[in-house]
Amino acid sequence: MPTRPRPLIAVRLIGPTATVTTHAATIAAQLVAHYDGREHVTCRTSTRPAGYSGESRTYITITRKEPR
Repeated sequence: MPTRPRPLIAVRLIGPTATVTTHAATIAAQLVAHYDGREHVTCRTSTRPAGYSGESRTYITITRKEPR
């Protein structure tokens, strides 16, 4: 089974859902703009509930695109 490449960047945000959502969108857009044209990358985001009510965790990863 092939292994996944290690991420170039990995970010985890934890906090109030509205704040995390806003910051995650901004950070993801900045990362994609930075890597656009320099490397073939994929940006993935994943959001899950956090430990407290009204909070969430968002993970942002930038990885090189895998050759097919």
